[in-house]
Order: sequence, then structure tokens, then C-alpha cells
Amino acid sequence: MLGKLPHRRLEGLAKIYGPLMSLRLGQIPAVVVSSSEAAKHFLKTQDVVFASRPRHEAAIYGSKGVALSEYGAYWRNIRKVCTLQLLSASKVQSFSASRMREMEKAVKSLKKMVGQVVDLSEVVHDVIEDFVYTMVLGCTKDVDLDLKGLVRNKVNLIGAFNLADYVPCLRPFDLQF
Repeated sequence: MLGKLPHRRLEGLAKIYGPLMSLRLGQIPAVVVSSSEAAKHFLKTQDVVFASRPRHEAAIYGSKGVALSEYGAYWRNIRKVCTLQLLSASKVQSFSASRMREMEKAVKSLKKMVGQVVDLSEVVHDVIEDFVYTMVLGCTKDVDLDLKGLVRNKVNLIGAFNLADYVPCLRPFDLQF
């Protein structure tokens, strides 16, 4: 129905039916918001009503994460723990020496590559990966554990279109595209 440019098709439908539409994607109800005023109403005024995200089989992990958990008491509690224990000013400050070390390593590696073409995004990714190892695992990068590959694989799984997310009776067939 939506074709190769679904955003254009939805724009056309919004011109006919208005900035707020309800559709069904298979068996999943979806709300399409096509104006900044309606989006503001959804995201600010009615944020609690629309706070939960749809269940995504590739990402639920028993709904124990912060990003994809359903809104409720568990989500509020885990968000509070993250905010107070992991992202507090004192905790962020406690890792300043580690951040400085990782930046110094990156600068040294860049100095060695003078005169060469450098993929700066790769250097930045490496700095972030090394820092995550230090901060989360408390050690330097383990060459046997490809954290970047695991994250990339997870992102690909989450981004994959799984027909069973929209037509649940097809779940046993694991039809991902």
C-alpha cells in the first residue's frame, strides 16, 4: 500500500485525512502524526499515554532494558537508577581520567598516521569502544570479544523487518527481511 516512498504516501494521506491518522500495520495499530502541533501534543502533553514502545522480538530481552521496556513502575525505577547511579555528575566526573587516557591514545595513533588518509569516524568509534570497555567492564579491550561486532549485529537485528511483529501468527516461521 505504501510503496517505495512510504513517507510521501503518508504525506498524501495526511492531506486528505488530516495530521492525525490511525492505521493498521498487519495486526498492529499505529498512529501517524503529521504536524508539529500534533507531535507536540503527543510528545509533551500526552507523553505518559504514548510512552511505551511496541514489543520487538529481537530486542525485548525479557523487557529488562531501559530503552525498550514498557513504560511503568519497572521502567521508572531502572531509569532512576541509571540517572542517579550511572549518569550522575560525580559518576561522569569519576571517569574523566579514563576519558583523557583514551583521547591521548587516539591523538598518538593519529600522529602516527600523518600524511595518510584517516577514517576519522573509525577512530572516534574506537575511542568510544575502548572507553565503554573501561567504564562498563572495568578493563581494557579484549581482542577475543568483538563488542563492536555484537552491537552492530544487535542494531541489524532490531532494524530487520520481521513479518511476525505485524502478523503474529507467522511467528513460528521467523520471517525476517
